[in-house]
Amino acid sequence: MTEARRDPPFHWGVSTSAYQIEGEIHNDMSEWERLGRFRRDGLNPVYGNACKHWELWEQDFERLRELGANAYRFSVEWARLEPERGRFDERALDRYDRMVDRLLEYEIIPMLTLHHFTHPAWFHGATPWHKPEAVESFQKFTEFVAKRLGDRIPYYVTLNEPIVWALAAYVDAKFPPGVKSPKLLAEVLYNMLAAHVRAFDTIKGINAAAEVGIAKNFIIFKTARKGNPLDQKVKRLIHRFYNLMLPTAFEEDRVTIRFPFLVNFERELALKEKIDFWGVNYYYRMHVRFRLSLSRPFDLFFRNTSGEGFSDLGWEIYARGLQRVLNWMKFTNKPLFVTENGIAAEDDSRRVEFMQRHLEKLEEALTDNPQVRGYYHWSLLDNYEWLIGYGARFGLYEVDFENGYRRTLRDSGVYFANYIRQKQGKSLIDNAP
Repeated sequence: MTEARRDPPFHWGVSTSAYQIEGEIHNDMSEWERLGRFRRDGLNPVYGNACKHWELWEQDFERLRELGANAYRFSVEWARLEPERGRFDERALDRYDRMVDRLLEYEIIPMLTLHHFTHPAWFHGATPWHKPEAVESFQKFTEFVAKRLGDRIPYYVTLNEPIVWALAAYVDAKFPPGVKSPKLLAEVLYNMLAAHVRAFDTIKGINAAAEVGIAKNFIIFKTARKGNPLDQKVKRLIHRFYNLMLPTAFEEDRVTIRFPFLVNFERELALKEKIDFWGVNYYYRMHVRFRLSLSRPFDLFFRNTSGEGFSDLGWEIYARGLQRVLNWMKFTNKPLFVTENGIAAEDDSRRVEFMQRHLEKLEEALTDNPQVRGYYHWSLLDNYEWLIGYGARFGLYEVDFENGYRRTLRDSGVYFANYIRQKQGKSLIDNAP
C-alpha cells in the first residue's frame, strides 16, 4: 500500500458546507423556500436548524479529533457576514475566527470555502452573477473574511462547483434566481471565474503563502448505446463542457463554452497562474443518450452497469471513476485534493463498502500521481441536502433530528478513523467494522 504522508502532510479530512449544517440562516435559499419555490410533487424541504452546528460547533470539532482528521474543509456563510449590502457583521465573523483558532489548536488544517452555493438575500436583486457587478461584491466579501482569517488559513476554495450552481440557477431554474437562459449561463460562468481571479489576488495580497483553488465537480459520462456515433458525439460535447471547460480555461486564458444551437461563447480572461490547486468532487457516473430534439438534444440518466449499485439518491456508484478523474487532471500540473467523495445511504454498511472501493482507487492513483495531496470525505454529519431535505444520509455521524440533534458515530466513521490511523501509524480505535 502506498505511503500517503508527504511534506506537507497528506490531508485526511472531511468536508461540510455552512448552509447545510449550521442552521438559523436567512439567505437566498431560505427566501426561495419561504416563497414555496422548492415545492416539487408535493415535497417541500424545510431548512430550519439544519444540524444546529452554529450552536454545537465545539462538540462537532471534538468529533473531528475523534476521527483523527488532520484537515477540515468548511465554508463561511456569506449571508451571515453581509446580511445587508455593504454592512458586514463582525460578531458573526468572531465565531468563524474562534473556529479557525480551535482547528489550529487541534492541529487540524483548515481549508476554507468562500462560496458554497448560497448568497445573501439581497444578492440576486442587486448584483446577480450574470452582471459584472457581482465580481466586486464577491471581492469585498472575500476581503472582509481574509483580513481577519487570512494569516491562519493555508488553503482557500473560492468557488465550490460553479458549473453545478450555474446550471441549477440559470438552466434548470431550481436554485435562485431561477432563470432559464443558456446565454446568461455563459456570462455567469465568466463572471464567476473573474471573481475567482479578484479573490485570488485579494487573498494573496493579505497572505502570500496561502494556496487558493476551486472545487470542481466531475461526472463520468458513458454512452447509453455502445457504438452509437450520435451518443458518442453528445458524450464528448458534455464531457468537454462539464468536466474540462474550467481547467482548460486556466490553461488557455480564455473561457470557451460551445454547445450547438444553444451557446457559442468565447472571451479572454487572464487566468494563468491564478490557481494553486484543484479540488476534485466526485460521486457518480451517468449515461448519455442522443435525442432528436432541438430543445432537449440528449438524455442523462443512471443505470447500474458498474455492478456497484446505486446510492439512496439513485446515483450509480462507479469507484474507478475517481481514479480516472484524477488522471484527467494531471495536465494542469497543479496539486489535486479530493475535496468531496461520499454516498447517501441509510444502510451504513454500504457507506463502508463505498469508502473501501474509492480509497482503494485513491491508493492506486497515488502510485503514479504525486499531484494528489489529500482526501476529504463528504460528510462529517448527516445534513440538509439541496432540494431534498434531511432524508439523504451522508454523515459519518448520524444526526437524530427528532431528538435534540444527537450525534452518533457510525461504523463507517470508525472505519475511516482507523484507515486514517493506519496511514499515520497510530493505534486503532475500538469497534471497527
